[in-house]
Amino acid sequence: MAALLEEALACLARGCSILPVHAGNDRDKDPHSALLIRTGYHRPDPENPARLRASWKPLQTAPPSAETVTAWFANTQNVGMALVTGRISGRIVIDFDGDEGRAYAHSLGIRPHVLTGGGYHWHLRAPEWRVGNLVGKSTHDAPDCVDVRGDGGNAILPPTVTRKGPYLYLRDPADIDTLDDLPLTLREALRLVPPLPAPPPMTGPLPRGDDRYPSSRILDWALQKVQDGTLGGRNDTGYHLAWALYNNGYSHAEVLQVGQTYVSHVGHQHPDGRGAPYTLDEYRASMRTAYAAPRGEPWGYSSTDARPTPQTATQALEDVYTQLPPEDQARAAHLIAREWAATGRPIEDTIRYLRLIGHDAAPKTARAAYVAHERRETMPGSLDTFLRARRVRYGRST
Repeated sequence: MAALLEEALACLARGCSILPVHAGNDRDKDPHSALLIRTGYHRPDPENPARLRASWKPLQTAPPSAETVTAWFANTQNVGMALVTGRISGRIVIDFDGDEGRAYAHSLGIRPHVLTGGGYHWHLRAPEWRVGNLVGKSTHDAPDCVDVRGDGGNAILPPTVTRKGPYLYLRDPADIDTLDDLPLTLREALRLVPPLPAPPPMTGPLPRGDDRYPSSRILDWALQKVQDGTLGGRNDTGYHLAWALYNNGYSHAEVLQVGQTYVSHVGHQHPDGRGAPYTLDEYRASMRTAYAAPRGEPWGYSSTDARPTPQTATQALEDVYTQLPPEDQARAAHLIAREWAATGRPIEDTIRYLRLIGHDAAPKTARAAYVAHERRETMPGSLDTFLRARRVRYGRST
Protein backbone atom coordinates (compact mmCIF):
# COMPACT_ATOMS: atom_id res chain seq x y z
CA MET A 1 0.00 0.00 0.00
CA ALA A 2 1.32 3.45 -0.93
CA ALA A 3 2.48 5.56 2.01
CA LEU A 4 -0.02 8.35 1.25
CA LEU A 5 -3.01 6.00 1.24
CA GLU A 6 -1.76 4.24 4.36
CA GLU A 7 -1.49 7.54 6.23
CA ALA A 8 -4.87 8.70 4.91
CA LEU A 9 -6.58 5.59 6.31
CA ALA A 10 -4.70 6.09 9.59
CA CYS A 11 -6.08 9.64 9.75
CA LEU A 12 -9.62 8.30 9.36
CA ALA A 13 -8.94 5.82 12.15
CA ARG A 14 -7.88 8.74 14.39
CA GLY A 15 -11.25 10.39 13.76
CA CYS A 16 -10.02 13.04 11.32
CA SER A 17 -11.58 14.36 8.14
CA ILE A 18 -9.22 14.80 5.17
CA LEU A 19 -9.28 15.96 1.56
CA PRO A 20 -7.08 15.49 -1.52
CA VAL A 21 -4.93 18.41 -2.68
CA HIS A 22 -2.60 19.16 -5.55
CA ALA A 23 1.07 18.64 -4.71
CA GLY A 24 4.25 19.53 -6.57
CA ASN A 25 2.59 21.39 -9.45
CA ASP A 26 1.40 24.93 -10.21
CA ARG A 27 -1.73 24.38 -8.08
CA ASP A 28 0.34 23.29 -5.10
CA LYS A 29 -1.76 22.71 -1.94
CA ASP A 30 -5.09 23.68 -3.57
CA PRO A 31 -8.03 21.25 -3.15
CA HIS A 32 -7.92 18.63 -5.92
CA SER A 33 -11.06 19.52 -7.89
CA ALA A 34 -11.03 16.54 -10.26
CA LEU A 35 -10.80 13.96 -7.48
CA LEU A 36 -13.44 15.71 -5.39
CA ILE A 37 -15.91 15.94 -8.29
CA ARG A 38 -15.25 12.32 -9.29
CA THR A 39 -16.26 11.14 -5.80
CA GLY A 40 -19.38 13.29 -5.46
CA TYR A 41 -18.01 16.36 -3.69
CA HIS A 42 -19.38 19.05 -5.97
CA ARG A 43 -22.07 21.68 -6.48
CA PRO A 44 -23.56 23.36 -9.58
CA ASP A 45 -21.70 26.32 -11.03
CA PRO A 46 -23.97 29.34 -10.32
CA GLU A 47 -23.02 30.86 -13.69
CA ASN A 48 -23.47 27.61 -15.62
CA PRO A 49 -25.72 25.06 -13.84
CA ALA A 50 -24.71 22.35 -16.31
CA ARG A 51 -21.14 22.59 -15.04
CA LEU A 52 -19.94 21.21 -11.69
CA ARG A 53 -17.63 22.88 -9.21
CA ALA A 54 -15.68 20.98 -6.59
CA SER A 55 -16.75 21.55 -2.98
CA TRP A 56 -15.03 20.21 0.12
CA LYS A 57 -17.50 21.92 2.46
CA PRO A 58 -19.31 18.60 3.20
CA LEU A 59 -15.99 17.31 4.56
CA GLN A 60 -16.22 20.00 7.25
CA THR A 61 -19.22 18.19 8.75
CA ALA A 62 -18.59 14.51 7.90
CA PRO A 63 -15.35 12.64 7.09
CA PRO A 64 -15.01 10.70 3.83
CA SER A 65 -15.45 6.95 3.69
CA ALA A 66 -12.53 4.56 3.41
CA GLU A 67 -13.69 3.72 -0.13
CA THR A 68 -13.58 7.39 -1.12
CA VAL A 69 -10.13 7.83 0.40
CA THR A 70 -8.87 4.77 -1.47
CA ALA A 71 -10.16 6.25 -4.73
CA TRP A 72 -8.44 9.57 -4.00
CA PHE A 73 -5.02 8.14 -3.26
CA ALA A 74 -4.84 5.13 -5.59
CA ASN A 75 -2.68 7.26 -7.87
CA THR A 76 -0.36 9.54 -5.94
CA GLN A 77 1.20 11.51 -8.81
CA ASN A 78 0.92 15.23 -7.92
CA VAL A 79 -1.57 14.36 -5.19
CA GLY A 80 -1.28 15.26 -1.52
CA MET A 81 -3.45 15.20 1.56
CA ALA A 82 -4.76 17.87 3.90
CA LEU A 83 -6.40 17.71 7.31
CA VAL A 84 -9.82 19.37 7.56
CA THR A 85 -9.19 21.35 10.72
CA GLY A 86 -11.61 22.22 13.49
CA ARG A 87 -14.14 20.29 15.51
CA ILE A 88 -14.80 17.76 12.72
CA SER A 89 -11.27 16.39 13.23
CA GLY A 90 -10.92 17.30 16.90
CA ARG A 91 -7.85 19.43 16.25
CA ILE A 92 -6.73 22.84 15.09
CA VAL A 93 -3.32 23.70 13.64
CA ILE A 94 -0.98 26.54 14.54
CA ASP A 95 1.19 27.36 11.53
CA PHE A 96 4.64 28.80 12.31
CA ASP A 97 5.78 30.15 8.95
CA GLY A 98 9.34 30.49 7.70
CA ASP A 99 12.57 31.02 9.60
CA GLU A 100 10.91 33.63 11.81
CA GLY A 101 8.11 31.21 12.66
CA ARG A 102 10.50 28.39 13.53
CA ALA A 103 12.53 30.69 15.77
CA TYR A 104 9.34 31.87 17.47
CA ALA A 105 8.20 28.28 18.04
CA HIS A 106 11.57 27.49 19.64
CA SER A 107 11.25 30.53 21.92
CA LEU A 108 7.92 29.16 23.17
CA GLY A 109 9.48 25.80 23.93
CA ILE A 110 6.81 23.87 22.03
CA ARG A 111 7.15 20.53 20.24
CA PRO A 112 5.65 20.90 16.73
CA HIS A 113 4.09 17.91 15.03
CA VAL A 114 4.97 18.56 11.40
CA LEU A 115 7.98 19.95 9.57
CA THR A 116 6.49 21.82 6.60
CA GLY A 117 8.09 23.15 3.45
CA GLY A 118 8.94 26.36 5.28
CA GLY A 119 8.14 26.07 8.96
CA TYR A 120 6.21 24.02 11.52
CA HIS A 121 2.66 22.88 12.15
CA TRP A 122 1.58 22.35 15.75
CA HIS A 123 -1.59 20.32 16.33
CA LEU A 124 -3.82 21.27 19.27
CA ARG A 125 -7.02 19.72 20.52
CA ALA A 126 -10.01 21.63 19.13
CA PRO A 127 -12.15 23.28 21.82
CA GLU A 128 -15.94 22.93 21.98
CA TRP A 129 -16.46 26.42 20.59
CA ARG A 130 -15.82 27.45 17.00
CA VAL A 131 -12.26 28.54 16.18
CA GLY A 132 -11.92 30.86 13.21
CA ASN A 133 -9.09 30.87 10.70
CA LEU A 134 -6.60 33.66 11.36
CA VAL A 135 -3.72 35.20 9.41
CA GLY A 136 -1.18 36.73 11.76
CA LYS A 137 -0.07 39.42 9.31
CA SER A 138 -3.59 40.84 9.11
CA THR A 139 -4.60 40.50 12.77
CA HIS A 140 -3.92 43.16 15.39
CA ASP A 141 -1.51 42.00 18.12
CA ALA A 142 -0.94 38.55 16.55
CA PRO A 143 2.64 37.64 15.49
CA ASP A 144 3.12 38.03 11.73
CA CYS A 145 4.69 34.58 11.49
CA VAL A 146 1.80 32.67 13.08
CA ASP A 147 -1.49 31.61 11.47
CA VAL A 148 -4.38 29.55 12.84
CA ARG A 149 -6.27 26.86 10.90
CA GLY A 150 -9.58 26.26 12.63
CA ASP A 151 -13.14 25.39 11.63
CA GLY A 152 -13.51 25.69 7.87
CA GLY A 153 -9.76 25.48 7.30
CA ASN A 154 -7.24 22.83 6.26
CA ALA A 155 -3.57 22.03 6.76
CA ILE A 156 -1.27 19.87 4.64
CA LEU A 157 -0.33 16.50 6.16
CA PRO A 158 2.66 14.18 5.69
CA PRO A 159 3.75 12.42 3.57
CA THR A 160 2.67 15.08 1.03
CA VAL A 161 5.54 16.48 -1.06
CA THR A 162 5.01 20.07 -2.21
CA ARG A 163 7.18 22.25 -4.41
CA LYS A 164 8.90 23.53 -1.26
CA GLY A 165 9.68 20.02 -0.07
CA PRO A 166 8.20 17.10 1.88
CA TYR A 167 6.01 17.37 4.97
CA LEU A 168 7.38 15.16 7.75
CA TYR A 169 6.07 14.14 11.16
CA LEU A 170 8.31 15.22 14.05
CA ARG A 171 6.19 13.43 16.68
CA ASP A 172 3.27 11.03 16.96
CA PRO A 173 0.22 12.72 15.36
CA ALA A 174 -2.05 11.01 17.88
CA ASP A 175 -0.26 12.85 20.71
CA ILE A 176 -1.81 16.32 20.46
CA ASP A 177 -1.47 19.23 22.86
CA THR A 178 -4.10 21.59 24.28
CA LEU A 179 -4.75 25.32 24.18
CA ASP A 180 -3.45 25.55 27.73
CA ASP A 181 0.02 24.83 26.33
CA LEU A 182 -0.07 28.29 24.70
CA PRO A 183 0.77 31.38 26.79
CA LEU A 184 -2.39 33.30 27.69
CA THR A 185 -1.27 36.48 25.93
CA LEU A 186 -0.70 34.54 22.69
CA ARG A 187 -4.04 32.74 23.06
CA GLU A 188 -5.76 36.11 23.27
CA ALA A 189 -3.80 37.52 20.32
CA LEU A 190 -4.78 34.48 18.21
CA ARG A 191 -8.45 34.64 19.37
CA LEU A 192 -8.08 31.23 21.03
CA VAL A 193 -10.23 31.95 24.06
CA PRO A 194 -13.95 31.11 24.32
CA PRO A 195 -16.42 33.80 23.24
CA LEU A 196 -18.62 35.35 25.88
CA PRO A 197 -22.17 33.98 26.07
CA ALA A 198 -25.04 36.28 25.22
CA PRO A 199 -25.95 38.33 28.31
CA PRO A 200 -29.18 37.36 30.08
CA PRO A 201 -31.96 39.96 30.10
CA MET A 202 -31.52 42.43 32.96
CA THR A 203 -35.10 42.32 34.25
CA GLY A 204 -36.38 39.03 32.92
CA PRO A 205 -39.04 38.65 30.22
CA LEU A 206 -41.51 41.51 29.92
CA PRO A 207 -45.16 41.29 28.77
CA ARG A 208 -45.71 40.70 25.06
CA GLY A 209 -45.93 43.87 23.04
CA ASP A 210 -44.02 45.80 25.69
CA ASP A 211 -42.41 48.94 24.26
CA ARG A 212 -40.88 50.34 27.42
CA TYR A 213 -37.42 51.84 27.39
CA PRO A 214 -35.03 48.96 28.27
CA SER A 215 -34.24 48.76 31.97
CA SER A 216 -30.66 47.76 31.12
CA ARG A 217 -30.11 51.10 29.39
CA ILE A 218 -31.63 53.02 32.31
CA LEU A 219 -29.26 51.14 34.62
CA ASP A 220 -26.30 51.93 32.34
CA TRP A 221 -27.27 55.61 32.47
CA ALA A 222 -27.40 55.53 36.29
CA LEU A 223 -24.02 53.80 36.59
CA GLN A 224 -22.47 56.41 34.32
CA LYS A 225 -23.98 59.17 36.47
CA VAL A 226 -22.40 57.63 39.56
CA GLN A 227 -19.05 57.63 37.79
CA ASP A 228 -19.20 61.27 36.65
CA GLY A 229 -21.05 62.51 39.76
CA THR A 230 -23.50 64.72 37.84
CA LEU A 231 -26.52 63.56 39.89
CA GLY A 232 -24.75 63.59 43.23
CA GLY A 233 -23.79 60.43 45.11
CA ARG A 234 -25.00 56.86 44.94
CA ASN A 235 -28.10 57.62 47.03
CA ASP A 236 -29.25 60.51 44.83
CA THR A 237 -28.55 58.52 41.69
CA GLY A 238 -30.43 55.53 43.13
CA TYR A 239 -33.47 57.78 43.56
CA HIS A 240 -33.24 58.99 39.95
CA LEU A 241 -32.84 55.39 38.77
CA ALA A 242 -36.01 54.28 40.56
CA TRP A 243 -37.91 57.38 39.40
CA ALA A 244 -36.91 56.79 35.75
CA LEU A 245 -37.97 53.14 35.98
CA TYR A 246 -41.37 54.07 37.42
CA ASN A 247 -41.80 56.72 34.71
CA ASN A 248 -41.26 53.99 32.12
CA GLY A 249 -43.93 51.72 33.57
CA TYR A 250 -41.87 49.23 35.54
CA SER A 251 -43.51 47.46 38.48
CA HIS A 252 -42.29 47.53 42.09
CA ALA A 253 -40.75 44.05 41.67
CA GLU A 254 -38.95 45.06 38.47
CA VAL A 255 -37.67 48.34 39.94
CA LEU A 256 -36.33 46.38 42.90
CA GLN A 257 -34.70 43.79 40.62
CA VAL A 258 -32.83 46.47 38.69
CA GLY A 259 -31.94 48.14 41.98
CA GLN A 260 -30.33 44.95 43.25
CA THR A 261 -27.99 45.04 40.26
CA TYR A 262 -27.31 48.74 40.84
CA VAL A 263 -26.38 48.09 44.47
CA SER A 264 -24.13 45.18 43.46
CA HIS A 265 -22.20 47.57 41.20
CA VAL A 266 -21.88 50.63 43.44
CA GLY A 267 -22.61 49.49 46.96
CA HIS A 268 -19.29 47.96 48.00
CA GLN A 269 -17.76 51.09 49.44
CA HIS A 270 -17.72 54.84 48.96
CA PRO A 271 -15.61 55.77 45.90
CA ASP A 272 -13.12 57.79 47.96
CA GLY A 273 -12.54 54.84 50.30
CA ARG A 274 -14.41 56.39 53.22
CA GLY A 275 -17.91 55.99 54.54
CA ALA A 276 -20.34 53.10 54.83
CA PRO A 277 -21.37 50.87 51.90
CA TYR A 278 -24.53 51.74 49.98
CA THR A 279 -27.18 49.13 50.82
CA LEU A 280 -30.33 47.71 49.31
CA ASP A 281 -32.33 49.20 52.21
CA GLU A 282 -31.20 52.66 51.13
CA TYR A 283 -32.31 51.91 47.59
CA ARG A 284 -35.70 50.70 48.87
CA ALA A 285 -36.12 54.04 50.65
CA SER A 286 -35.35 55.81 47.37
CA MET A 287 -37.95 53.62 45.66
CA ARG A 288 -40.64 54.76 48.10
CA THR A 289 -39.74 58.42 47.60
CA ALA A 290 -39.58 58.06 43.82
CA TYR A 291 -42.93 56.25 43.67
CA ALA A 292 -44.62 59.03 45.63
CA ALA A 293 -43.11 61.78 43.46
CA PRO A 294 -45.00 63.26 40.47
CA ARG A 295 -44.53 61.12 37.37
CA GLY A 296 -42.28 62.28 34.56
CA GLU A 297 -42.40 61.49 30.86
CA PRO A 298 -41.34 57.99 29.74
CA TRP A 299 -38.09 57.84 27.85
CA GLY A 300 -38.42 57.75 24.09
CA TYR A 301 -36.50 54.57 23.33
CA SER A 302 -38.21 51.30 22.45
CA SER A 303 -37.07 48.02 23.96
CA THR A 304 -37.07 46.57 20.45
CA ASP A 305 -34.37 49.03 19.32
CA ALA A 306 -30.82 47.82 19.03
CA ARG A 307 -28.48 48.59 21.88
CA PRO A 308 -25.85 51.12 20.75
CA THR A 309 -22.43 49.60 20.15
CA PRO A 310 -19.88 50.68 22.78
CA GLN A 311 -17.29 53.04 21.29
CA THR A 312 -14.38 52.46 23.67
CA ALA A 313 -12.75 49.50 25.36
CA THR A 314 -13.82 50.74 28.80
CA GLN A 315 -17.45 51.05 27.69
CA ALA A 316 -17.31 47.54 26.26
CA LEU A 317 -15.79 46.20 29.49
CA GLU A 318 -18.60 47.80 31.51
CA ASP A 319 -21.13 45.93 29.36
CA VAL A 320 -19.56 42.48 29.74
CA TYR A 321 -17.71 42.52 33.07
CA THR A 322 -20.37 40.63 35.01
CA GLN A 323 -20.45 37.91 32.32
CA LEU A 324 -16.75 37.14 32.71
CA PRO A 325 -15.53 34.26 34.89
CA PRO A 326 -13.65 35.43 38.02
CA GLU A 327 -10.18 34.85 36.56
CA ASP A 328 -11.04 36.91 33.47
CA GLN A 329 -12.55 39.67 35.61
CA ALA A 330 -9.27 39.90 37.50
CA ARG A 331 -7.23 39.93 34.28
CA ALA A 332 -9.38 42.62 32.66
CA ALA A 333 -9.16 44.78 35.78
CA HIS A 334 -5.37 44.44 35.84
CA LEU A 335 -5.05 45.26 32.14
CA ILE A 336 -7.06 48.47 32.35
CA ALA A 337 -5.22 49.49 35.52
CA ARG A 338 -1.87 48.97 33.76
CA GLU A 339 -3.02 51.02 30.79
CA TRP A 340 -4.29 53.85 32.96
CA ALA A 341 -1.06 53.81 34.96
CA ALA A 342 0.88 54.16 31.70
CA THR A 343 -1.18 57.24 30.73
CA GLY A 344 -0.57 58.90 34.10
CA ARG A 345 -4.14 58.62 35.30
CA PRO A 346 -4.41 59.06 39.09
CA ILE A 347 -4.66 55.78 40.96
CA GLU A 348 -7.75 57.10 42.77
CA ASP A 349 -9.60 57.31 39.43
CA THR A 350 -8.60 53.75 38.62
CA ILE A 351 -9.77 52.42 41.98
CA ARG A 352 -13.07 54.28 41.61
CA TYR A 353 -13.65 52.86 38.13
CA LEU A 354 -12.79 49.29 39.13
CA ARG A 355 -15.22 49.51 42.03
CA LEU A 356 -17.90 50.86 39.74
CA ILE A 357 -17.71 47.88 37.36
CA GLY A 358 -17.89 45.54 40.36
CA HIS A 359 -14.26 44.52 40.93
CA ASP A 360 -14.04 43.63 44.64
CA ALA A 361 -10.24 43.84 44.85
CA ALA A 362 -10.02 47.31 43.26
CA PRO A 363 -7.39 48.86 45.61
CA LYS A 364 -5.14 45.78 45.53
CA THR A 365 -5.36 45.43 41.74
CA ALA A 366 -4.71 49.12 41.13
CA ARG A 367 -1.71 49.23 43.45
CA ALA A 368 -0.18 46.13 41.85
CA ALA A 369 -0.66 47.58 38.37
CA TYR A 370 0.86 50.96 39.24
CA VAL A 371 3.84 49.29 40.94
CA ALA A 372 4.37 47.09 37.86
CA HIS A 373 4.33 50.22 35.70
CA GLU A 374 6.87 51.97 37.92
CA ARG A 375 9.12 48.91 37.67
CA ARG A 376 8.74 48.98 33.87
CA GLU A 377 7.51 45.41 33.78
CA THR A 378 6.35 44.11 30.39
CA MET A 379 2.69 44.72 29.67
CA PRO A 380 0.82 41.39 29.94
CA GLY A 381 -1.35 42.09 26.89
CA SER A 382 -3.91 44.83 26.25
CA LEU A 383 -7.56 45.39 27.07
CA ASP A 384 -8.31 45.74 23.35
CA THR A 385 -6.86 42.30 22.59
CA PHE A 386 -8.55 40.81 25.67
CA LEU A 387 -11.97 42.00 24.49
CA ARG A 388 -11.61 41.20 20.81
CA ALA A 389 -10.34 37.71 21.65
CA ARG A 390 -13.70 37.15 23.36
CA ARG A 391 -15.61 38.54 20.34
CA VAL A 392 -16.67 41.70 22.19
CA ARG A 393 -17.55 44.27 19.54
CA TYR A 394 -16.98 47.97 19.98
CA GLY A 395 -15.79 51.06 18.13
CA ARG A 396 -15.83 51.78 14.43
CA SER A 397 -13.77 48.70 13.59
CA THR A 398 -16.63 46.37 14.56
